[in-house]
Amino acid sequence: MKKSLIALAVMAASGAAMAQSSVSVYGIADIWVGSVKQEFNGESERNSKVDSGGANTSRIGFKGTEDLGGGLKANFLIETSIGMDEPGGTKLGDRNAYVGLSGGFGEVQLGRTWSSYDDIRSSANDNFNANVAASFQTWVGYNDKVSNSIKYISPEFAGFSGSLTYGFGEDKANNTNGKASSLLSVGLQYANGPLFVGFAHQTEKAGNKINLGALGNGEVLFGLTGIYSGSLTEPLKASAGSKATYNLLNGSYDFGVAKLVAGYNEVKVKNLTVSDSTTTPAANTFSVGTLKAQEWNIGAEVPLATALSLGVGYAQSTIEQAGQDIAKSTGYTATLLYSLSKRTTVYGALSQAKLKDKVGLGNQDKVTLYAVGLNHKF
Repeated sequence: MKKSLIALAVMAASGAAMAQSSVSVYGIADIWVGSVKQEFNGESERNSKVDSGGANTSRIGFKGTEDLGGGLKANFLIETSIGMDEPGGTKLGDRNAYVGLSGGFGEVQLGRTWSSYDDIRSSANDNFNANVAASFQTWVGYNDKVSNSIKYISPEFAGFSGSLTYGFGEDKANNTNGKASSLLSVGLQYANGPLFVGFAHQTEKAGNKINLGALGNGEVLFGLTGIYSGSLTEPLKASAGSKATYNLLNGSYDFGVAKLVAGYNEVKVKNLTVSDSTTTPAANTFSVGTLKAQEWNIGAEVPLATALSLGVGYAQSTIEQAGQDIAKSTGYTATLLYSLSKRTTVYGALSQAKLKDKVGLGNQDKVTLYAVGLNHKF
């Protein structure tokens, strides 16, 4: 009898504990077939591809929460991107990996998190925030994921909410100025029914990745300025002492028959010095000084039928050096989504981005993408 009572007590306690905590596995498997054509100064190359993540980055994630009582919860998340075409390069937790607490005060996350700037940008991007969207290819790059970070997300007050992210570079010993790099990101938003309005600011200091090549590398930009005309295949690494600031205002409104999205962004990079990443060790170092960019995008998402939706978008960025416009990038995207079920979607996409000089050197880079893909959420 006593054993039975003890067993019942253990089962009851176990059931209560399980009711207070949960762990789930989720993810996206996204792969596309198509071609990418790149043209640079009269030369062109087309590659047929089977690639991962056309609509959404393929990923697998583990998340959980535990009720600590009094409205307080402990949370964790580990999310990993997966190259569905070549999974061998998978690195555990490369998208997100954090643990934190949430309650009436909001939520605190510690680890590797999305920046507050990226939260706002992704909320009103064109073409359903798909990876093929033109604004991803034409705007100046930024750090979207922040390692060694502390992030605070506020509760919602009458539609208003905000977040703050700070990332510690932890690289003081590697920087010539003896200072560690850092990232500060702030996001504010108002979301009420069909209306969304967001503002975000991000500051990256001393040695953070600054991807100035609007089409994924720096060859055109450096050819335009007369500094370097070779190929920089890796994201440009800014030297210690550089500083990049981003200010974004965007929004969307859902009319039912169509959802309109738009955004405006300003970027300023000061004290920029970069090294030629194609040689080891770096043979050449180039002083760029100060660069500025003014960027905008506009788009619409239209439900054509119960399971069919069309997204279109146009994006532009103008890059300025020493008060002179030196380059202009433009891009457009059209994406068609057809839902086979709540979790599975087929899509087609056409995207083209151009970057050309405005100082008469004749340099131009153009990338055209055609894709048909399958996206499955689980």
